[in-house]
Amino acid sequence: MAANRPWLTASLAPEQRAELLVEAMTLDECIQQLDQTPLKQITPERLRAGVGSVILAGSATAGNDDGNGFTADILNDLQRIAVEESRLGIPFITGRDVIHGHLTVFPIPLGQAASWNPDTVRSGCRAAAVEASADGVHWTFSPMIDVSRDPRWGRMAESYGESPYLNAVLGVAAVEGYQGDDLSAPDSIAACAKHFVGYGAAEGGRDYNSTEISAATLYDVYLPPFEAVTHAQCQTFMTSFNEIGGIPSCANEPLIDGVLRKKWGFDGFVVTDWAAVWELIEHGVAADRHHASRQALGAGSDMDMCDSCYVDTLADLVASSAVDEQQIRQAARRIVTVKFRLGLFDRPYTAAGSV
Repeated sequence: MAANRPWLTASLAPEQRAELLVEAMTLDECIQQLDQTPLKQITPERLRAGVGSVILAGSATAGNDDGNGFTADILNDLQRIAVEESRLGIPFITGRDVIHGHLTVFPIPLGQAASWNPDTVRSGCRAAAVEASADGVHWTFSPMIDVSRDPRWGRMAESYGESPYLNAVLGVAAVEGYQGDDLSAPDSIAACAKHFVGYGAAEGGRDYNSTEISAATLYDVYLPPFEAVTHAQCQTFMTSFNEIGGIPSCANEPLIDGVLRKKWGFDGFVVTDWAAVWELIEHGVAADRHHASRQALGAGSDMDMCDSCYVDTLADLVASSAVDEQQIRQAARRIVTVKFRLGLFDRPYTAAGSV
């Protein structure tokens, strides 16, 4: 099989395997890798066409909504279609909000922060990774390292509180717990640092609200925890809903491509928050879905969470020369590189009774 599909050669580095795979992919196959779709919307036809990620949530309220029932067997059946019935056999990556435990429930992150103990955070996230991976989860949307100083903001329960330093230390511990000593091990899952950046500064403690962050506060308070987890090899980042200086986060090229990638050397992939590409229209910076996709992709947002803007518009944008095809291929390359690092191509199915 490796002769026809050289990217399946396990002795090659993940980056080499990703390069070989992307060379073999059509434009549409690359675009499909940039899409994340809720489990309830997944069909065999979508899997055969290719899908980058399946999210185990039915709405932006994630684990708080109905209809999120899944088992490893269900996910294995879907993965089998993706791997065995699509042209190139690319597995999807399964994402879920594993925030403070999976089967075993731990204190909320704010409560964990009150322990002042990174070993406690690390061991809790390790236990969550073991349990979640056994249920077919490959990727958690955690840790949330938004510096949070307004108790009116409901999301601060998911944060490590008001200190940039404590968020950095505990964020690194969480990444180490989730990803383990070997990211490709069956009981490791990819971490996702969120929300990049400044979400905790929402005015009046109102979720989704505007922020007003000076450059000094951005660099001294909100960015340091994210830089710390970058150096801890956190595999993915999620953009925030807020804007900074009038630029919504998923379209903020100076921060995503400039600070995160070029200054800090981040080499994973960036996912938007739920429907954030479409919400560029609501922010008033994009005229329509095509314009929104062009801005988000151009800024460095690789994966579009749950609004289908990328899959619906990117082919048109390439055809009209509004988007360079190489931007799409670069985003797909980042996504499949993380999949190779996780061992998904070598071990796409979850073993029964793995916990």
